Amino acid sequence: MAASPTWRDELCPGSPDFPVRRASVWLIALLAVLGCVLLPAHSFAQAPTRIEVRSAYVEPAERVYELNATINFDLPEGARAAMREGVPMTLHLEIVVKRQRNYWLDESVATLEQSYELAYRALSERYLVRNLNSGEQASYATLDAALDALRVVSRLPILDQALVQQNRRHEISVRASLDVRTMPDTLRFVLFWSDDWRQRSEWYTWSPQL
Repeated sequence: MAASPTWRDELCPGSPDFPVRRASVWLIALLAVLGCVLLPAHSFAQAPTRIEVRSAYVEPAERVYELNATINFDLPEGARAAMREGVPMTLHLEIVVKRQRNYWLDESVATLEQSYELAYRALSERYLVRNLNSGEQASYATLDAALDALRVVSRLPILDQALVQQNRRHEISVRASLDVRTMPDTLRFVLFWSDDWRQRSEWYTWSPQL
């Protein structure tokens, strides 16, 4: 019995089907690369909303009002793993102060954006929390300790007391958002349909006695 022939691709560069076969190979390779890159980002995007401003209030200090707030959030394991590999996380706070008016739209008194960055430093093996507005920073031995520090906002100046009008009702709103960037800006530009892990809370609004 004759031996079974060994399969060979007889296509050569001069064959009319060669460009099709080569394009197919490149397409399969590209899909494999995209699958590896996009899977973590997709898993982040599937995470439900887990961030909220649990409580907030202001206290008078020297010529200003200071914000104290508690933010409740959790991170999916994918985001935690990315941070342990050195991917930074940013916490943004949006604060809006309005003066209520009876017969017209509320008047905007002050608007503030405050940001904090949390990143792992492999050289010191510690987690660094940095105030992106002031440059102040603190380091923590574990990720959970650093996250606990971010969950509590203490004595953040948000409003000059000179802007407050006596016997007028004021309203303060606070919103928080988290951003874990999993890809470099250049790659995110090319893969424009992919997403990093982001969460944003609802507005927390109250009317303090100022």
